[in-house]
Amino acid sequence: MDKTTDLSYKKILIITGGYIKEGLLESLIRKEKYSFVIAADKGLVSANRINLKPDYIIGDFDSVPPKLLSEYKAKAIPVETFPKMKDKTDTHIALEIALGYNPSFIDIVGATGSRMDHTISNIELLMNALNQDVNVRILDENNCIYLKNKNFIIKKSEQYGDFISLLAFSNQVNGLKLVGFKYPLNCVTLTKGSSLGVSNELLEEEGRVYFEEGILAVIEARD
Repeated sequence: MDKTTDLSYKKILIITGGYIKEGLLESLIRKEKYSFVIAADKGLVSANRINLKPDYIIGDFDSVPPKLLSEYKAKAIPVETFPKMKDKTDTHIALEIALGYNPSFIDIVGATGSRMDHTISNIELLMNALNQDVNVRILDENNCIYLKNKNFIIKKSEQYGDFISLLAFSNQVNGLKLVGFKYPLNCVTLTKGSSLGVSNELLEEEGRVYFEEGILAVIEARD
């Protein structure tokens, strides 16, 4: 199958090697009904714990028991092995593969955890999807993280958590206006390094976010 031309996989899940609570993964599988699942390195271990059969497996496999990898190879699932010494992380490679399917939506689990270098790098990777106009979310038990470069709406009925933080991902976000939020803003310039947009909440059924220029990192969080 040609990954670069197949258009059937519109909703893709990437399971990578950070901390993943099994209940979250099981809930996402039931709710989102992904059309394609990629396990990146240790993400295969997490998939195996809930008896989830990935459609594609990639990585250098330095964190995967050899016996487990052999079992999945025997199931005729495509496995692509990369060297341990490389210029891209396994998560980066998995995202590139997912974007090659021209999806409309990608979720990534296991992209956060105790390794802050990997967590920050994975958030930076979201730019690759934004540049292709693909919606990507990084999800863990408490957070939903994504980027926006144009106006958007957050619906209370679909919120991931009660708290909404907006951070300048570009050097600045110009003309930022918030409607329907506990802490509204009107034509504010949000600069990188500012905490002005942290820990807001919705007051209405919809929160509307308007801005003229820039890129926002959005974090919907729950305690």
